[in-house]
Amino acid sequence: MPFVLYERREQPGGAAAFVQLRELSLAGTSGGLVHAFVARFAPQARTFAWHATATDLIAEAGASPKGHAIIADLKSARGNLSLFELTDLWGFSYAEWTPLALRLEVLAADRTVPDPSRTKQRFTDEGCSRQAVHQFLYLQGGLRGGAWTWGPVGSVNGVLLWPDAFEYFLARIGERGRPAPGGPAPAEP
Repeated sequence: MPFVLYERREQPGGAAAFVQLRELSLAGTSGGLVHAFVARFAPQARTFAWHATATDLIAEAGASPKGHAIIADLKSARGNLSLFELTDLWGFSYAEWTPLALRLEVLAADRTVPDPSRTKQRFTDEGCSRQAVHQFLYLQGGLRGGAWTWGPVGSVNGVLLWPDAFEYFLARIGERGRPAPGGPAPAEP
């Protein structure tokens, strides 16, 4: 599932136009946005519960948070368009691994289009549901090291959540309010 940086331009009438810029890497120690973010804020502790907004990750990528968005391309199948805008990323870093909860907004879900590659280059969110959905993943890296690469993908792609991480994610996902746009959210204890 690639994550892509888009330029985002607000249009008259409330819709936004998106123009594809470049692929981003959330995983990895070299150029991975999550590792860099956690390394900057992690205290010397056994675990670290944290939150990064899309704004935080866009800034981590060296782009101006204003006028940009991170879009996840969930399916790259022929004729299928499934694009979701990343709004929030929560992590619970242990010594050697980090489970993640992503909040995404639906831009296009299983939409049939003649040329998905071309459609992804430039589109608007007019008529999109923007429904919030969540995905759980994990990285093979934590507070004491690791490659910070994605966990293996198999016939079941899931993450085993221990009670402390599960309770943290449920509490964050259940919060009604979101941080105001324009500034990074502080790392949480």
